[in-house]
Amino acid sequence: MPSRFRRLVKNPLIVKDGLSRVRTWRAPAVVALYLAVLGLVVYLTLTVQLSSLRPSWGFAQVGRNVFVTIAEVQLSLVCLFAPAVAAGAISGERERQTLDVLLVSSMTPWAIVWGKLVTSVAFLLLLLTAALPVFATVFFLAGIDFQQFVVSQLVTVAAAFGVGSVSLFSSVVFRRTLVSTVVAYGFTFAATAGTWLVGTVLTQIAYMRSQVLTNLTGPPPPPDPHPLLLMSPFNGMTSVLQNANGGRVSVGQTVHVLLLAPGKAAAAGPAFEPWQATVLFQLVLVALSVFGAIQLLRSRRVSARLRSG
Repeated sequence: MPSRFRRLVKNPLIVKDGLSRVRTWRAPAVVALYLAVLGLVVYLTLTVQLSSLRPSWGFAQVGRNVFVTIAEVQLSLVCLFAPAVAAGAISGERERQTLDVLLVSSMTPWAIVWGKLVTSVAFLLLLLTAALPVFATVFFLAGIDFQQFVVSQLVTVAAAFGVGSVSLFSSVVFRRTLVSTVVAYGFTFAATAGTWLVGTVLTQIAYMRSQVLTNLTGPPPPPDPHPLLLMSPFNGMTSVLQNANGGRVSVGQTVHVLLLAPGKAAAAGPAFEPWQATVLFQLVLVALSVFGAIQLLRSRRVSARLRSG
């Protein structure tokens, strides 16, 4: 095993924080609450779907509707829990006055950030793994194939890493856990639900304008998704499970989102599915957040060693 890979796996912070997180009563309580919410959603959705079952539907359509509902709820819960478990990773060490001890130790800033990110996201992955039996019950009704299930889980995992990394960066920037958590929740809402809502409204406005312009020549073509929609994991999840707002988006549209450029996105380069653009955006978000956190810790490490020397 290469030495670099061994250092990534045998990170002491992963062992310490991972064990301390699951040894308390809060971890099983959160898992139980998480499964209870998903189970209640499945029961209520299935009850409503069966009570309003249409003759043309069949159980496959019911299974699809139930799966879409619990997948969206699970994504919402992950976005809700991620700032709570990651926003205090570094600021909590600072409040306990143990951050300087880590900085003057043999651990590098990269190892500290990596260990904190892994322990934060690992708890979210534990929640996703615990919910697999809940999703398995829906497969008895059919309506969702295995590929859609895998892609929906991939979008959720990417969102967990994206929100977790941004929350970790917020924990490095701000000294207080409360401030870090509030900022992390604000960014999470803006980058997930906010982009979805604003992008949907802007897409409909563009569609209505094209409808007015093409009213005399025939029905307008389906609207292209606004670039803001490509940033939202909720839009990526919806495009996978319902083929809505779907269509394929080009590399030009993806770069348009990443650069936050104004105007209409250029349809240049090979085309991607919306969920692929969403996953790409989350990976870029992870890279930028981890890089920023490492640079901030590196500068603080120098000052901590000067004080200790």
